[in-house]
Amino acid sequence: MQDIKNSNEWISWIESAIAKEYFKYYEYRHFSNIQEIGSGEFGKVFRSNCKDLKEYLVLKSFYKLNNTTTKEIIRELKLQRDVILHNNVIRFYGITKSESGMIKTV
Repeated sequence: MQDIKNSNEWISWIESAIAKEYFKYYEYRHFSNIQEIGSGEFGKVFRSNCKDLKEYLVLKSFYKLNNTTTKEIIRELKLQRDVILHNNVIRFYGITKSESGMIKTV
C-alpha cells in the first residue's frame, strides 16, 4: 500500500482508482427506496434499489471522512478486489457519492 499521510491523499487515491476504472462509479440519483438497516463504528448501512441493477444493494455510508476512515475504505476496496467470488462473500460493486458529498460503497 502506498505511503499516504492524510485523508486528502486517500480521497485522491479513490478518485484516481475510479478514473482508472479499478472500480465503477454509480450516480447516487440511480438509487431509490433507501432504508437504513444498521450502523457501526465508521458509519451506517442502507438497503436500496438501483436503476442499473435488478436487485437490492447495500450502501455503506461513513460518518467522517478522516484519515482512519479513508484507510479503512481503501483496505476494504483492496480486499474486495482480491477476493474470489463465492456465494458467501458480499460482492463489491463500486462507489457513489450522495448529494451531501458523502462517499458510499455499493
